[in-house]
Amino acid sequence: MQPYRPQKKRIAFVPAVSLPITTNERVPKMFLALSMYYDVCPIAPSKFNRIVYDQGLNKFLRYFFFVIDEFLLFFATLRAFRSNRIDLVFAENSYFAMASAFAARIRGKPSVWDNHGNVKLYSEAMGKSRLFSTVNILMEKYLHRIVSKIFIVSKTDFDEYARLGFSMDKFEIIPICADTETMDRNATSKEKAREILGVPSDAIVVLFFGTLSYEPNMEAVNFIVEVLSKKVEKEFPSVVFYIAGGGAKLENLPENVKHLGFVPFDPDLCLWLQASDICIAPLWRGVGVLTKVVDMLSAGKPTILTQIATSGMPELEHEVNCLVGRDKISFLNEFLRLLADDALRDKIGTEGRRLIDKRYSWKVVGEQVHYIVDSLIAKSQ
Repeated sequence: MQPYRPQKKRIAFVPAVSLPITTNERVPKMFLALSMYYDVCPIAPSKFNRIVYDQGLNKFLRYFFFVIDEFLLFFATLRAFRSNRIDLVFAENSYFAMASAFAARIRGKPSVWDNHGNVKLYSEAMGKSRLFSTVNILMEKYLHRIVSKIFIVSKTDFDEYARLGFSMDKFEIIPICADTETMDRNATSKEKAREILGVPSDAIVVLFFGTLSYEPNMEAVNFIVEVLSKKVEKEFPSVVFYIAGGGAKLENLPENVKHLGFVPFDPDLCLWLQASDICIAPLWRGVGVLTKVVDMLSAGKPTILTQIATSGMPELEHEVNCLVGRDKISFLNEFLRLLADDALRDKIGTEGRRLIDKRYSWKVVGEQVHYIVDSLIAKSQ
């Protein structure tokens, strides 16, 4: 007689993610975290979804296809309920959640909306119109009514939703996390990493990474090229800036700035982090917790960041686990200071990794996600 093995609960995950996973972004890592505990049924958006998010197209055309895309996603979720035994719908961002959570509501099943950032704060940071902000807040208030739980990434987002008049009983703070297991699996000495990557052993390697189609990341690149690289050229001639990220081609770079193009997280970006001396995140716009920052800290690297990062991660402390540049001049001064102080590099690098292990690791947060999802499924049965 075969021993009884309880069947795994099944979750519909929207949208489907590409496999194998080559980044440490929140969506694919959340997919993997859920897959540890549940049978995950990915639901792909329609073929029109690409048009909806293409910023180069006419916005009215994009709005038209947005409506079509939402209807198609709604019916795709309903089909998933018919063909699979779905216990819960897990949707990334508000646009995917609006259609799929409504389908879950019709079927009497719970749903989770994984919110990547407060829309009002995002609109202000990115210079969006008041109309954009108002329409999206109204949509999110509708979503708040129909979903079972809302994951947000920071206390800053939590407080802003409270100010906007949302009832806070459905909100859970689930921060963006580091994949410390993958980082540790790829851990090696700085010397070995440089040998593998072909980096000069006597260089001071400064690393920045991020998708270059994202405007704040390109602003950071321009700051590196126009300010940091020029300032250190004579005083610290061994400094080389390495920029990892696809989405744009960087041309006419100075000799001490190298563009690596897209670099997959496992193992390549992990190696670049091991090979680096300093990591920087000079972002002046944005909201929430920055994936690049948790990755930099998880590698134990001394990191200089801006107040954008500290607003999403309140545990970040200047001169304790990072250095904070309040503005561009301050950022430059902190960078020059770190270049000249090996002891400070060691201290904040070690403390940065300690913070990740305590608060921002998937090892820790994955258990919290599992508990919440299990509770929602149990209540619905």
